[in-house]
Amino acid sequence: MKKQIIIIILIIATIVISYALPKVKYTSPNIIPTLDIPSVTREWQGRDVSKELNLRDEKYNFISDVFARNYVNKYGEGLVFLMLDAGNFHNPKVCFGSSGYGIKELDDIELKAAGRTFKAHAVYMYKGNSGSLLVYWIAIDKKLVNWTEQKILQLAYSMFNKEKVGLMVRLDIPTQEGKIENSIELAKDFVEAISQKIPPEQSDYIFGKQ
Repeated sequence: MKKQIIIIILIIATIVISYALPKVKYTSPNIIPTLDIPSVTREWQGRDVSKELNLRDEKYNFISDVFARNYVNKYGEGLVFLMLDAGNFHNPKVCFGSSGYGIKELDDIELKAAGRTFKAHAVYMYKGNSGSLLVYWIAIDKKLVNWTEQKILQLAYSMFNKEKVGLMVRLDIPTQEGKIENSIELAKDFVEAISQKIPPEQSDYIFGKQ
């Protein structure tokens, strides 16, 4: 019993220290620049928009690097493919909710990528006449994790000062509520198309290991 209490105290102390001390810029193995993400496929053409994101503010110190590319298909349908390399991840529902967006949580959707099938989270965000479907998942050291697992791993890696490759992968698809199902199909088509062009040894970092 005494040993368990000591462990609990150590965990609480670690959490307090982590949140009480000034936030230093998170550093990681810097995997994003090494990933070969095609800007053009047979169905899609992309344009980099990473530089349009201002991450110099201290509130973004938890982010090491970001990949953001706007893709459009031959029908003029578009989406933003986003990857965040970060020390911890914020639930998009919290971020968008605090910015005044309405939130409609959707069922998880099944995606196919590079010969594997996995589940991704989906939410619909709306404000005024505009809305977006967000499809996202988290991969840490080539393993897909949920929010609870992500927090446990974050604490464990922090306690032992161990580096990890942690990516939040997200698709942002502008759409209207009546067209959510069409946008979900668009997300499925994009992931299947783009994954076929990514080298197999790199796919595990993005889509999780088979």
